Amino acid sequence: MSACVACNLHSYCPYYCMRVLLLSAPCGEELHTMMTNETSLQQNIPERIDRLPVNWVIVRIMLLAGIAWFIESYDIGIIGNALPLINKHYPLNAFSQGWLVAASTLGIVVAIVPASWIADQFGRKRVLIFGTAWYAVFSFLCGLATNIPLLFALRLISGFGMGAVFPIPYAIASEYMPRRLRGAMTGILDSFLSFGYFLAPVLALLIVPAFPVDSWRYLFYIGGLPLLFVPVLIFAMPESARWLQSKGRHASANRIVSALEEYIERRTGKKLPEPERETAVVITEKVVPVGMIFRGAYLKRTLMMWIAFSCILFLFYAIQTYTPTVLIKEGYAVKNAFLVTAIIVLASIPGKYAETFVVERWGRKPTILLFTIVACLSAVLFGSTGTLTKALGLPHIAFLGLASGIILSFFGIGVDPALKIYGAEQYPTRVRETGVGFIEGIGRFLGGALAPFIMSFILSTGGGIPRAYIFVAVVGLVGVAAVALLGSETKGEILEKVSEIAQKKELDGATVSATVSSAEPENG
Repeated sequence: MSACVACNLHSYCPYYCMRVLLLSAPCGEELHTMMTNETSLQQNIPERIDRLPVNWVIVRIMLLAGIAWFIESYDIGIIGNALPLINKHYPLNAFSQGWLVAASTLGIVVAIVPASWIADQFGRKRVLIFGTAWYAVFSFLCGLATNIPLLFALRLISGFGMGAVFPIPYAIASEYMPRRLRGAMTGILDSFLSFGYFLAPVLALLIVPAFPVDSWRYLFYIGGLPLLFVPVLIFAMPESARWLQSKGRHASANRIVSALEEYIERRTGKKLPEPERETAVVITEKVVPVGMIFRGAYLKRTLMMWIAFSCILFLFYAIQTYTPTVLIKEGYAVKNAFLVTAIIVLASIPGKYAETFVVERWGRKPTILLFTIVACLSAVLFGSTGTLTKALGLPHIAFLGLASGIILSFFGIGVDPALKIYGAEQYPTRVRETGVGFIEGIGRFLGGALAPFIMSFILSTGGGIPRAYIFVAVVGLVGVAAVALLGSETKGEILEKVSEIAQKKELDGATVSATVSSAEPENG
């Protein structure tokens, strides 16, 4: 059988993949002939996607992307809950704790930029599949580690796969979403991350009583289960149609979007409206110009997002990684520390849903600023809980600590969808994964590895908890300043819109046209 262009496997399609994807029909000459309409090649793929209503196919793509994040976020979040359990068997000083916490993040930093370039060059789907299989295998192997250096090495290596996967669901999701829904739907998608982070302390609650000896190992064994999701991604996740067009593969992109359009028209019984004719710069090229994100209008955007993402992401790491350890330092029993951690992390889910409500009404920039400022104030209160309860004569720290922790999580993690979609909207399709990869890589090195490493030393000193969370707040406010002073609103922009037309002159080997009408079908 010839290659199924719609599922983008490039070799064969042994199952009725289009039944899973779009049309409830098998791959074959009849389907491909039906979907191939040469006149529709004259329409711009982004314009055709942007006019589509919400439908089951797009929801299905969102679910697959969300599940990919759900299972990965559990693997990322393991270490914060395993750390106090590991510390009971292998006593760790502040230096060792810092390195172990940072291990997977360092792996993410190393892998995310090259993997993002590969995703821009060879496709989102391939990187997603390979990265998921990689981190699942090495997460399982972490449970077999016999010493801390080996555990560090395995966490570092598993981070390579996490780094490859992390930006992909956002890229695929944003490139299939109509622009009017992009912010809201990515907020919903991002909530899958919080469900995964929430799962880690919940499983710790269940595993510690069941396996009192080496209970931390079972947390990592469960982290190997995402390997079972790989076949689902292979046969059910389509390649990005926008990416296919950006690589000059117009016929492949047209087949996917045409199938989607026919599915919607058949289900609704109505013809779709004609796409709006936008004047946009469409660039097809064989080599992704990595240096583009450091030139012209994109340099300011890149630097702004590096600062903002690094600083604001630190709020997430402070919550996710150190909450169990901080609560135990404050006198909580291990089981109660996991319970309170689970409640605090759970608060981030309604925070993300609230973000989806306001981000399309207020815009990206105001949402980021408000959520982050509230989170920074809550961080100071959370870190000062012990001191305040003693000064005020309150009988127990639980209520104040829980309340401030919930507010911190609601806003501090709830802001993440707006921040990430804001980063993705800084770049056009051809360099989006590269740009987002640099943002994630730099951000996770500074905000996810270096800052938490510093925080471990602050926590280890006398009276370190209040100072540690003042440090968290100050870093977060630096991110606020970057967005306020250097950022511009991107709500409702076309993803393919180029800020400065002159930018196209810097792209070597690019073919530029004012509209898609000049695009030629791919050869072979």
